[in-house]
Amino acid sequence: MRKAKAMNDFRLPSGRLLLIGATILCCSEAIHANARQQKRPQPAAKQNVGLKQIAVFSGKRTAAPPPPTEIPKLQVGDLTITGASRSGGVLGTGALRWSGPNTEVEVPDKASKSVLRVHADDIQASRVGKSELGLIVLSGHIRYRLVQQSDEGERVLEGTAGHAEVRRVTHHMEFTGGVHADVTDKARFSGPATLRTGTLTVEMANKPFQYTLEGAAANNDIQFTPLQTTAVKVGAKPTPATPVGTIHISGFRSGDLQFGKAIHLQGAATTCEFGSPDDLTSWRLQGEQFEGEFVPDTSDLQRATVSQNVRFHITQPSADKKAKTMADGTAPQASYVRSEAGQELIVHGPFKINFTDPQHLDEPMLLTAEVSSVLSVKKSGDSLSYDLEDPNHTQKFHIVPKPLEKPKPRPVKPPKPK
Repeated sequence: MRKAKAMNDFRLPSGRLLLIGATILCCSEAIHANARQQKRPQPAAKQNVGLKQIAVFSGKRTAAPPPPTEIPKLQVGDLTITGASRSGGVLGTGALRWSGPNTEVEVPDKASKSVLRVHADDIQASRVGKSELGLIVLSGHIRYRLVQQSDEGERVLEGTAGHAEVRRVTHHMEFTGGVHADVTDKARFSGPATLRTGTLTVEMANKPFQYTLEGAAANNDIQFTPLQTTAVKVGAKPTPATPVGTIHISGFRSGDLQFGKAIHLQGAATTCEFGSPDDLTSWRLQGEQFEGEFVPDTSDLQRATVSQNVRFHITQPSADKKAKTMADGTAPQASYVRSEAGQELIVHGPFKINFTDPQHLDEPMLLTAEVSSVLSVKKSGDSLSYDLEDPNHTQKFHIVPKPLEKPKPRPVKPPKPK
């Protein structure tokens, strides 16, 4: 305390340094006094009490965290709404609205034995005719999953879009705004089929579902791999023996698709590509119109026809895998046909086609014919063969065979010395 009084003699005009110094000295005296008190031995009884209190305190159990609460579900007719952070409606019209980043709606469709579940930022439902909630409009970060129960198993359509409409009276769905869709059907595909388009329409009243695609040719795309099966149902036609690998169709502007039945596409650059996984043979067809037929109730492509400004290309590796034989050309119409006998391309004239055979031809063989002609290019084993019907004798060939290699003269050995 004497030091504190000594510091009191040194005053500044504001007096602030005096108070701070006095406080520091007082705190220092208190700290030293507390340290001296701790050095003194404590009675044994008090130490035991302190240990007992510590033991009791450490033995207490903390309360378990409360269980997570389930997201409440809102039932409106046969619709189930979850995760909506905001809701509203218009009285007298039956219009309802739910919104929020976690909003989902579940829509059953008894006619097709399917259930649609959609996540969207904004969901609007309104009355259509006698149906209380016949029209559902969804927008914002659309994520959808449609599950259908069938005799062959579960079929799933899922993906993303920017906007969607569900018309329950006509069993019609429409997705727009950069549509990505995956179709899973273990009875038809070896993996999910993919659909990419601007607008995807699903007709659930058709069996199987009918998909309509429309958008820019650069963005439209269909890709799927048929399931290769050997089992044949009683009374059904056997599946063609030659397998077809992944089928890729692009460049179209619009069309419709029914897996197991048919496919129709239009667009100036509509292109269908596929290959045989057993021998690496590839087929490419391009035209303004594309029509395909599936082996019934499968996704195997049985027939494909392109028309108007047709281009085609076939590649077949040779038996020794050292060269490739090719057939490519133009025609007004060409059809790919797959049967038990094998695969073939039927071309209707007038056509122009080049055959490439580097082992036997010095340059590609050119073949042309007029309207009445029909050309068949068949895949037979490890080679391509062709057959031409030309009743009006319009065919023309340009062939440059590869010259035969002359045998090299054997060197004359000198006579052995005796």
